[in-house]
Amino acid sequence: MTGLYDNAEMERALPVLETLRRNGYEAVFVGGCVRDVIVGRPLTDIDIATSALPETVMSIFERTVPTGLAHGTVTVLLNGQSYEVTTYRSEAAYDDHRRPSGVSFIPNLDGDLLRRDFTMNAMAIRSDGTLVDLYGGMDDIRAGIIRCVGVADERFREDALRMVRAIRFASTFGYRIALSAWRAIRRNRDLLEHVAMERISIELDKMVGGAGPHRAAAWLAASGLLPRAREPLPPSFAQAAGARGRGVPPLTAALTQLPAKDDRWAAVFLALRLSPEDAEETLQRLRFPVRRTAAIRSVVLMHAAASPLAAAPAALPPQAAEIASEEPMQSLQVPSAASQAPQHRVQWIDAVLRLGTDAAEAWLRIARVYAAAHGELGGMPLSLDSLEWLATHLAALPCTTVRQLAVNGGDLGTSLGMKPGPRTGELLQALLRAAALGEVPNEREALLTLAQSMEEERMNDGEHHT
Repeated sequence: MTGLYDNAEMERALPVLETLRRNGYEAVFVGGCVRDVIVGRPLTDIDIATSALPETVMSIFERTVPTGLAHGTVTVLLNGQSYEVTTYRSEAAYDDHRRPSGVSFIPNLDGDLLRRDFTMNAMAIRSDGTLVDLYGGMDDIRAGIIRCVGVADERFREDALRMVRAIRFASTFGYRIALSAWRAIRRNRDLLEHVAMERISIELDKMVGGAGPHRAAAWLAASGLLPRAREPLPPSFAQAAGARGRGVPPLTAALTQLPAKDDRWAAVFLALRLSPEDAEETLQRLRFPVRRTAAIRSVVLMHAAASPLAAAPAALPPQAAEIASEEPMQSLQVPSAASQAPQHRVQWIDAVLRLGTDAAEAWLRIARVYAAAHGELGGMPLSLDSLEWLATHLAALPCTTVRQLAVNGGDLGTSLGMKPGPRTGELLQALLRAAALGEVPNEREALLTLAQSMEEERMNDGEHHT
């Protein structure tokens, strides 16, 4: 391959094309990899299409995996890489607006390209670098247009997810959607109810993690697609994603300054002022993994707890100002520090202990971006000075989980004669808070002494009430 389409990944895959050609079959690079190499994007997959039948492909190559024989796909293992090789095919009618009722293998590339969704995805590159572009994909890329192959209504009625994919491509590439395709989306949007929530989730996840999540939000809101999903999403998410005015701030390009995808999801929910419950319901309806859902929800909860502390530089009393100016670890280990520290610090530490350092760090990343870009997040004003103050105290914490304590349940049992049970857990949590606030150093003897004192006080209170 020479010229415009030189690409290292494609060069490594060329032996697959050449092997098929030497055996008398046509083979080409096709689909997304062609589009991406033309626009200069990194390749994530190399897709190959061929005139050879799946059984023939398996007989030609020494190592293969029959990953999708019904649809003509064989995975070829070559030189430590895997490549999906799919036989040219045409598709029967789409009975459920999701998948064809059947496929037919065909001998020519032209028919295979005709079944694809958008012109920029309906191009192929031969082994000599020749571009096959039957539907104007290159012109649409140059013009920055997402256009359907053939009649847009037919493409969307075949697979309703293509309407969401059109928005994903437009937002990621910064393109506009052709008027014919946009009108077809509006006409056919009710068909989205036929699409599994998992498939919608994958597309939305790519949008949020892509180059233009704020553009995706605007397209989605204008399309009215999400309220037509098979399972209803909270209206505050489905309808407000791209809204402006009406007291709802729009999603902005500030999202793109957050590298982590889950930080972006949390920022979306916060910017749209979704409650933790609505955020959790949205992710559950989208079939997000339990761990991701819990982590993102914790960040939303952290915003509710911490944003009031970041509205303006924290006012430190004179004594606490002296302590805060010392070494952070030293200040937190002073026994009387908790009584001298500002209430802001106590509230922040309590939030960190309740929701975790991961949530606190994620919220700080998001809040810093929005404080710099907009001075607020979710209607709450943010001060960069206050955020740095919170970050300093977070970094100075001697421990944030029970596992980091210098004692464990066994130590309490041996020293205090306690039997395993709920009280042991309660006491460990109390010791953790005391250590985090600087009321006691995170040292075994000091913690056991405090635990003994706490238990004696509890027993005395019990006797007094009796």
